[in-house]
Amino acid sequence: MVRTQRLQGDKTEMDRTLTKGRTWTRRINDCEISIINTSIMPISIIISIAASFLITYMLTPQIIHVAREKRLFDEPNSRRLNKKVIPTMGGIAIFLGYTVSSVFAMQKQIPTEIPLVYAASLIMLFMGLKDDILAIPARKKFVIQMATAALLVTLGNFRIESLYGLFNIGELTDGMSIPLSFLVFVFLINAFNLIDGIDGLAGGLAFTISCTLGIWFFMAGSLHYAILSCALCGSLIAFLRFNLLEGKNKIFMGDTGSLLLGIVIAAMIIKSVNLNLFAPGNLHFVQAPLFALALLIVPATDTSRVFMIRLFKGKSPFTPDMNHVHHILIKSGLSHLEASSFLVLYTIGFVLLAFCLESYLPLTINFLLFLAISYGTVSFLAFRRRTPGKGQHPRMIVLKNSEREEGDIIHANIPWELETTLKKSAIIARKNMYKN
Repeated sequence: MVRTQRLQGDKTEMDRTLTKGRTWTRRINDCEISIINTSIMPISIIISIAASFLITYMLTPQIIHVAREKRLFDEPNSRRLNKKVIPTMGGIAIFLGYTVSSVFAMQKQIPTEIPLVYAASLIMLFMGLKDDILAIPARKKFVIQMATAALLVTLGNFRIESLYGLFNIGELTDGMSIPLSFLVFVFLINAFNLIDGIDGLAGGLAFTISCTLGIWFFMAGSLHYAILSCALCGSLIAFLRFNLLEGKNKIFMGDTGSLLLGIVIAAMIIKSVNLNLFAPGNLHFVQAPLFALALLIVPATDTSRVFMIRLFKGKSPFTPDMNHVHHILIKSGLSHLEASSFLVLYTIGFVLLAFCLESYLPLTINFLLFLAISYGTVSFLAFRRRTPGKGQHPRMIVLKNSEREEGDIIHANIPWELETTLKKSAIIARKNMYKN
């Protein structure tokens, strides 16, 4: 009974926003166009994007200045791909940009569950902030993530109500919906945290996902979630302006940003899957879980793949390593921007493929096919990187240095773990040359 009332509440909310916010309806037969509230929805969307962009754009340089003054840097080490000390905590500007602008754009008509999204975002922000500064044990972070996910699932009713026939499962009972939704939240929080390894990747993927969802929410008449998605887009555009720069104003989002993106993206994905049940006409996706997977194909398959590799080696799934897909692309010779752009286009390609296959193959087959294609692609890239062709010069990569360098000299007796066909002496000579 409670779940039926919740479904009816979602449908009522969508019907209400469709009635109040639809900009126009067109009658093709008699060529009549009726205009309904032509300014409400477009102006709200524009305000959310513009305000979030300006807030994030103006705050980011101030955060960079404070980070430099307090020496809050992301320092290079054996696992990180950056070679310079870079300020972190760009997630603070993203959080303030999207929350303040979305609240302002929604004005007083804020659904009861959206403040819980803000609260969950704030929890993730503070946890990420502390982790960026002091480092939090993985177990403690995991407990906080579970508590935050439970907050949204139980009080915010962010629950997956139907699997649309995936593995022959349709409508879900509370006993299935609650734990599944809980796992989706925890998984996506960690997935976005783990893919934040190169410039522009986490921000670029989050922008692609939120922009796609924002357009769908807008067209489906869910004004509040359209504003929330578009506000996040505006903040991410401003952040990427600094994240992709080279120079003194470069910044990383850090755990403050990646954990924040994970919780917000997870909430919007679950809400879109539920609202899709009542979406009008051509906005209804028969295979909604397939489109969710397509949007999340990089963080979902990369994280699950890395977790399986670590467990196979007898390690904790949270043990850091350099087996992520972005590491593979960088080691193959791509720049950060090239690797991030490739993975964003990779995501868009899967979304387009979902459109093409929806009408031809059952959902379960398509879902498994997407997973197979993604895992196969990454495996191919990893295998291709390990077997350079004739005439190719392998990229020099030092994976770990067990001792610190003294001055500008790298001593020959330092034990290195290398991934290259070059001799150790040649690597030491080249690195000393670059340092000088």
